[in-house]
Amino acid sequence: MVEAYGRTLNDAFANSAKALINIVCDVSKVDLNKRVIIETAGFDLASLLYNWLEKVLMALLINNLALAKFRVRIEQREDSYFLSSECEGEAFVRRKHHYKVEVKAITYHEMKVTKSKGKFIVQYLVDL
Repeated sequence: MVEAYGRTLNDAFANSAKALINIVCDVSKVDLNKRVIIETAGFDLASLLYNWLEKVLMALLINNLALAKFRVRIEQREDSYFLSSECEGEAFVRRKHHYKVEVKAITYHEMKVTKSKGKFIVQYLVDL
């Protein structure tokens, strides 16, 4: 189970992405020399989290981009949530970034977005 926290929902989602990348490699070794925008939507916060993490994972697996910094903006419009994030990182290099394990997919199983004691908590599982 992966848990990420934030004082705001934006921070919790940013930290959830950083935690995801840190499963695969050492995020502290990633230089911030490439910028990309990731946008997604969801019908509730869990679906937004799933779609967000899947796009971050696809950036790594398909575009070979290890992202390490995320500036997330979430807004609710009518019955949907929208996320836009400016993300920074660099091309993934197994040796430099200390490759750990491959994440094959994000799962909905036990995925939660909650608020407790003044902080947001996101929880999710990955398929290794």
